[in-house]
Amino acid sequence: MTRHIIAAAAVLFLNLAAHAQLPLLKDGKAALVIVTAETAAPPELRAAEELRATLVTITGATFSIVKDTIDKPPAAIVVGQTRHTVIPPNASPRIGPDGFCIHTANGSVYLVGRSPRGTMYAATALLEKLGVRYFTPKVTRIPRSPAAVIPAMNETQSPAFEYREPYFTEAFEKDWAAHLMVNGNSARLDESTGGKIRYYPFVHSFDKLIPPAQFAAHPEYFPSIKGKRTGGYVQRCLSNADVLKLSIEAVHEWMRSHPEAMIYSVSQNDCYQFCECDACKAIEAKYGNTHAGIYLWFVNQIAEAVEKDFPDKLIDTLAYQFTEPAPTGIVPRKNVRVRLCPIAVCEAHPYEKCSAKPTVAFVKALAEWGKLTDTLYIWHYNTDFHHYLLPFPDFDQFPDSLRLYKRQGVRGVFFEGAYGAGGGGSDAELRSYIMAKLLWNPQQDARPLIEEWMAGVYGPAKTPMLAWFDLLQQKARTPDKHLFIYDRPTVHYLSADVIAQGDKLFDEAVALAKDDAVATEYVAKARLCLRYVKLMQNPKGNADLEPLIADLKRAGIRDVGEGRTADAWAEQMRKNNVK
Repeated sequence: MTRHIIAAAAVLFLNLAAHAQLPLLKDGKAALVIVTAETAAPPELRAAEELRATLVTITGATFSIVKDTIDKPPAAIVVGQTRHTVIPPNASPRIGPDGFCIHTANGSVYLVGRSPRGTMYAATALLEKLGVRYFTPKVTRIPRSPAAVIPAMNETQSPAFEYREPYFTEAFEKDWAAHLMVNGNSARLDESTGGKIRYYPFVHSFDKLIPPAQFAAHPEYFPSIKGKRTGGYVQRCLSNADVLKLSIEAVHEWMRSHPEAMIYSVSQNDCYQFCECDACKAIEAKYGNTHAGIYLWFVNQIAEAVEKDFPDKLIDTLAYQFTEPAPTGIVPRKNVRVRLCPIAVCEAHPYEKCSAKPTVAFVKALAEWGKLTDTLYIWHYNTDFHHYLLPFPDFDQFPDSLRLYKRQGVRGVFFEGAYGAGGGGSDAELRSYIMAKLLWNPQQDARPLIEEWMAGVYGPAKTPMLAWFDLLQQKARTPDKHLFIYDRPTVHYLSADVIAQGDKLFDEAVALAKDDAVATEYVAKARLCLRYVKLMQNPKGNADLEPLIADLKRAGIRDVGEGRTADAWAEQMRKNNVK
């Protein structure tokens, strides 16, 4: 449910200029009362309760929550749109979806979102102003400071991207995802956190539209490849009128049976087996001799057909592999989201400065798609999919890419990382944290965020852990050497000297972290990645195999690659470990 901000009566704005910092305590007791609306939505109630609990931790005093049915307390934290809410008259137009206003006036602070989820984000932002940091699902740093004050504020914030999803197992955790202000499909966000942007299905949906079993009765629904209709895991013959009719019916049914979704994916299967019949080729020729032309033509017709009955729903499709180059003479309908997928690019270098041919081609495709639509989404890749534990030094690239995406009018970003069972991918929490911060505001400098995260998580071991991080980034920075998402553990930046230096840095980190349980846990988790690399580079007779297998199990890491379980990997490694 969206609540639009309603400007309060003019008389309430008489003292808006009287900004002043607000102490949390007065004479050792709570100086502020938390106020919510009588009809507050679950995310607003969550925000109020989190404010109360966290302020108790910061100050040691007891804070109370009241409804707006009583007169406004003289000093308050007003959460959401209540009878007592005051915001500047010009603030509302500046607040975009998921955005909020934080404003101090008349001895109180007002937290108002464009939606209840935005109000929840405002509470998180206020706590961060007070020094609170949500570094990982398990590590939250809350300063203890009875003298803490809420600074004078008059600011609005809105995220740079409407759809924000770091796709790492650790980032699926509900509370952390809410604190990171992300809203993607896979996070376990619910009504209490203001929901999320739900997909149905998420991607590669042709088999759901036209089931493979129909090939026996209707081979004409399936692609003609080298002159022969072909079944199995393939694309569909999009020029076939019945394929379009059945697909429209299927999408209508999806929208009826899955009303919780906002976006419905009509997207190609994950393969290259597209139709080569004369009718399909003629449509491709009409739209710039591109495969994307016929796919967008097909999706647009479905979007138009469902729009009347479901005007608030969106249709998603891919610009991926053979459909990555943009078409001409056609644009996505307003209820269509195209997800452009740079799967083949180098991930080490900022895209516009990279010499790898696939990266150059992607930058061109991005610009072309950007001319066609201002609602483009990006499916960005952030891990080695054969080796989740492989260090993946792309921190020079993805912060720069977000700024590039924003310049090109991109509306949403899906960061596909290590999403295996149990998590544990290389730097998963650090990546998720930095990505979330930059998805909200890509103009931020990532470096201070990285250093703050390492201080908050690695504590006394920050220096060697940051040195390890910097070593990998520096080695990956070599202009003529590239990083791809299916590289082997022998990739250039994991040379013998880097491995040796990494061992020394981890030994130092372990020693420094020995009296800090949090730092010890996270240093050990990070070292799993180096241990994995050493084992993969030298599998024969390696004494670290069984200890590493045991440690992965203790850490709950059940997948070491996409579609590759830790158990299956361990079985294969035991065979390879024999001298």
